[in-house]
Order: sequence, then C-alpha cells, then structure tokens
Amino acid sequence: MNRNTKIIAVVLVILILATGIAVLVNYSHSKERLAILERQEILLYEKGTEVCRITFSDLDEIGSTDFQADLKSSTMMKPETHSYTGIPLSELFSHAGISLEDKSRVMVGSIDGYCVPLKIEEVTAMDNVFLVYKDNGEFLKPYNEPEGQGPYMIVVRGDRYSQRWGKYVTELNAE
Repeated sequence: MNRNTKIIAVVLVILILATGIAVLVNYSHSKERLAILERQEILLYEKGTEVCRITFSDLDEIGSTDFQADLKSSTMMKPETHSYTGIPLSELFSHAGISLEDKSRVMVGSIDGYCVPLKIEEVTAMDNVFLVYKDNGEFLKPYNEPEGQGPYMIVVRGDRYSQRWGKYVTELNAE
C-alpha cells in the first residue's frame, strides 16, 4: 500500500466514525423530541434554559381564543380562511413566568427541525402570534398521520404569505 492509499484509508475511517457518531446523537435527540410530541408537550425555554413543559391541561387553565386567519400557500390558487383555536404566545410565556421585556426574539422549534425566528414585537403585538391546537373545530392531527400538523402549530396572523407558520411545534425559546 503506498502512502496516498494509506492517507485515503485513514480519512475514510475518520469520516465513517464521525458520521456514525452524528447519526447516534441525532437519533437520540429525535427520539426525545418524538416522545415530547407523543406526550403533547411544549417545552418553554428562557435563553436556552428549560423553564417548564406545557400540556393540553395547562392550555385549558390559561384559556384559549378562537380566531380566523388566512392560510396561503404556493400550492393554493387562493388563500383559505381557517377558524383556529389557540393561545396568544405572549400569554403562554406570561403564564410560565417568562418575561419578554428583555428579549429580542422567540425561536420556535419543530420536530422536523424547522425553526421560526419571531421578533418580540411580533409576539407581543395584539392578536398576532398564536400557539394553535384546533383547526376548524378539530384537534390538529399528529405528526405521524396524513395531513398532520400538530398537535401544536404556530400561526402568525401578520405573516402575509404564511411562510413563518410552523407545524409540529415542540419548543419555544425566548431569547
């Protein structure tokens, strides 16, 4: 075996080991997120530190709001008006004892890795950003069902094209 072949073999071994480690780390993280999704929990963080977990029973305690928003998609000929049930994000943070006064954004994380950054001004604006759990009176279908979006999703009413709406929400981080 010449020198170049040995170098290539060592590099390949290192790449295979790195890939294996990355797969294991990602697998355990994904398993944890799936379990959170199955328990229908939302993790609330303040600057990266977990403060609490919110469940459906907590949402009942906070009180929900029914509202309408237009869902717009590049696959639709025209927007669809939906009647959603959810909680304003600012009220959710307030209920958890997390002040948004010294924060600049909220990062919304979903099971599929999708993240939505929201400016604090958007989150604190009246009737703008909601954590939703019902669409047209029906609970959102879970991640593993066809047409699933839930059990939770973020609806940003002020988002003109619905581009920053997020499905399968598992975590909210006030930063």
